Amino acid sequence: MIRCVYMVNKSGDPLYGRSFDDDACLDLTSLPSYVRNSVVMMQSSTRTSSERVYTLEMEECVWSYMFFPSFALVSMASREQSRTQLKNLMQSVGRAVALEFGNLIDSWNGSMSDIADINTLIDKYLSVDLNSPTTKILNSIERLVSKALKQHEIAFIGVFDSEGELLKGNVPEAYLFRIQVEISQGVITPVVDIAPSTITSGDHTLQLLKVYTLTVVVAAQPSESNLHAVSTVSDIANSLYEKMS
Repeated sequence: MIRCVYMVNKSGDPLYGRSFDDDACLDLTSLPSYVRNSVVMMQSSTRTSSERVYTLEMEECVWSYMFFPSFALVSMASREQSRTQLKNLMQSVGRAVALEFGNLIDSWNGSMSDIADINTLIDKYLSVDLNSPTTKILNSIERLVSKALKQHEIAFIGVFDSEGELLKGNVPEAYLFRIQVEISQGVITPVVDIAPSTITSGDHTLQLLKVYTLTVVVAAQPSESNLHAVSTVSDIANSLYEKMS
């Protein structure tokens, strides 16, 4: 699990710190100097990508960094934390913070840890349960998939976990790796996505929609309109959201 999160400006000065071990704001001076120095060095490098999560593995923890124009998001997690989940969480939180508070961060001096809206936003993502779905949810997924597959316009359906593993469905093996790559490069969302993303693989166009840590994938028959897949993936995702909320 992620144990703490910091936001650090381009000069290496921490603006925000939050501990999830005891649900409290952190003393910003507690951020290790080697973490600050790493932020400054990587933020100034032309090789640093805003699309990547960088990790520094220590003996008892893993530090992760993601860089945005006005700040870096830094987290400390246990070594047992799945790297795929960690990457997806960092991307999710970082992009949400950049969208909501990027302009404010650019001009801010001092601590932002007492701004309630930032705490609420970060909590929304880091409170998402990353564990495998319960038996009750898995049974619900199976029922939803089985019902949707009765539509002759639909070729296959799958529901995947945050690691890209197929939980339920009939997705052909030839498509699994492509889907896993897409999930590993995605984000974790505290709600259901508004519109599906689309990937083309083989003879099919796949519609993907995220619900918390799960990803619903639906493909229509090649001879049918993709609108059937869009409608079906939305129906399944919204039903799952209601059951998981």
